[in-house]
Amino acid sequence: MYLGSVKFFKHLILLTLGLVLLVPVGLATHYALINVQLNKELQALKLSNLANLVYVQQRETEPVWQHSFQATEEGVIDYNFDLEYQNLYEDLYVGEIPKQERASNAIYLTFDDGPSQLTLKILDVLLEKKVKATFFVVGKNLESENGEHILKRIVQEGHAVAIHTYSHIYSEIYGSIEDYLRDFYKTYDLIYRITDIKPDIYRFPGGSINSYNNTIYQELISEMFRRGFVYYDWNVSSRDVAGKVTQQQIYDYVVPSCLKNSRNIILFHDSAGKVNTLKALPAIIDELTAEGYQFETLSRNVAPITFGYRD
Repeated sequence: MYLGSVKFFKHLILLTLGLVLLVPVGLATHYALINVQLNKELQALKLSNLANLVYVQQRETEPVWQHSFQATEEGVIDYNFDLEYQNLYEDLYVGEIPKQERASNAIYLTFDDGPSQLTLKILDVLLEKKVKATFFVVGKNLESENGEHILKRIVQEGHAVAIHTYSHIYSEIYGSIEDYLRDFYKTYDLIYRITDIKPDIYRFPGGSINSYNNTIYQELISEMFRRGFVYYDWNVSSRDVAGKVTQQQIYDYVVPSCLKNSRNIILFHDSAGKVNTLKALPAIIDELTAEGYQFETLSRNVAPITFGYRD
C-alpha cells in the first residue's frame, strides 16, 4: 500500500523541500521583475527632467500638438485623416479647448501618483496655508482603501483633479494609442462616477516625451487634443522621485528655480514614501508667498508648459 508507506513519506518530504525552495525563488523573481520595471520608469522620468526641461520655456508659446494639425482660414482645426482609434470611447470628449492665458507671478503646485496615505496630510497643509493645488491621480489608487473619500475631499476643498493614467505602468500604457486610451478612459470614468466631474486635463507618466512614448507621442498628443484634453508638463521639479532626497534639498530645488520664472508648474509626488515632500511644503509655500506669487489651480484656461526636443 503506497499511502502511509516509507516511499510515500520520502516523496512527501521531497515535495515539501521542493515547495520550500520554489516559493522563495518565485517571490524573489516576482519582486525582481517589479524592481526592474520601477527602475525603468524612474530612468524615463529622469530623462524627461534632464533632456526636456531646458526647452520648456521655448516651447511654451508653441505647444507640441500644433505641429500635427492644419488650421483653416476660419481658425478651425482641419483633421485630414480617419483612424480606427478615433472611434473608441465615444464619450471620451470634453469639448473645444478654450482660449488659454498665462498669468504672471503664478505658482501651480501639482502632485502626481496619488491618492495615497500622504494625501490627507498634504491637504491639511494646503488648508492651513489657504492655497490650492492640482492632483494628477492614478486610477488604481482610487480603488484602494479611502481612495474615493480622499478624492471627494480634494474636490470639496477646491483643488483641481486631473488624470495621470490608471495603471502608471509605462510599458503598458505606451504600447500604442489604443493602449493609452484604454488606460486613460478607466481613470476618466472612475473620477466621473465618484465626483460627477469630467476631468479634462492630464499629465503623462514620465512627462509628455520620454523613452517609452518617443515613437507615438505626437500622434498620441494629437488624438488627446482632438478630444479636448490638455496636458501639462512642468518647469520646476522637486526631484522627490528619488528616494533619498532630503527636505532641505527639495526646498533648494524648488524655491530658487521658481524665482527665475514669472510662472511655475512645480512637480511633486504624492505617495506614502514622500514624507520629506510633505515636510518641505510649508516652507516652500511661505517663501514663494513672500516673494509675491499667487497659488492657482490648473485648468484648460491655463496655457500649458510642455516639453519639446531640441531643434
